[in-house]
Amino acid sequence: MKSLFSPSQKKVIFMDMNNTLVDRRRCFDLAFIETIDDFTARWEPDDFTWSSQDALQSYKLEWSRQRKITSRNAMSQEEMRKSCLSKALSPFPVSVNTGFSRTFFDQVEKLEDHHVSLFAGVKETLDQLAERYKLAIISNGVRSRMEFSLTKLGLDQWISRDRLFSSSKEGIRKPQRGMYEMALQVMQVTPAECVMVGNSWKNDVVGSTKCGLDAVWIYPAHFKKLSERRIGKQKVIIIRTFPQLAQIF
Repeated sequence: MKSLFSPSQKKVIFMDMNNTLVDRRRCFDLAFIETIDDFTARWEPDDFTWSSQDALQSYKLEWSRQRKITSRNAMSQEEMRKSCLSKALSPFPVSVNTGFSRTFFDQVEKLEDHHVSLFAGVKETLDQLAERYKLAIISNGVRSRMEFSLTKLGLDQWISRDRLFSSSKEGIRKPQRGMYEMALQVMQVTPAECVMVGNSWKNDVVGSTKCGLDAVWIYPAHFKKLSERRIGKQKVIIIRTFPQLAQIF
């Protein structure tokens, strides 16, 4: 297959981190299950038939349901998590109040870093791309956690910390133009010399193309293995998995 991008045109590949490089959904699932197991370890096995896996599936189904019926301004994320957790743990002899919910998800967040892992083929693909392009990350994630993941997963052999661009609580975030403009300025490149890769259509694709970057959208459910479209003048390539990047660069 003929490459869709080349080093003669592009110098930098920007990438999202969570759910692009790092399988955050898997991290959350494992941390959620471990947290429930820790809470229920003192109980007698015969006291309940509802497992931690059952609770996880219930939580995810309730989260999906509430996202469809709840407007973004109607309920805060903390309130929504508490509501979904209450549903998931309803078969257990526990009362889910605000304090319990905060403690529970604080523990989940701590354990997520323990379970952090990459999608299959990420390291091999980065190794190939780094031979011809500079690699950098633009993410809305918490910087301290991103730096931890960068080191723990060995990503720092391809991406140094000075190429890690993260949002702050009060500052700019994707898809805002300023987030991309900051990264372009530090990397000393023009939009035409870069491509943004990510799993979020709004944050990674729409946000970057508005700044003049071409983009690659990783969308596992896409009906084609690979396709191309345009947003204005910008090229957008749609792929299913991260390793497919080796085919288009």
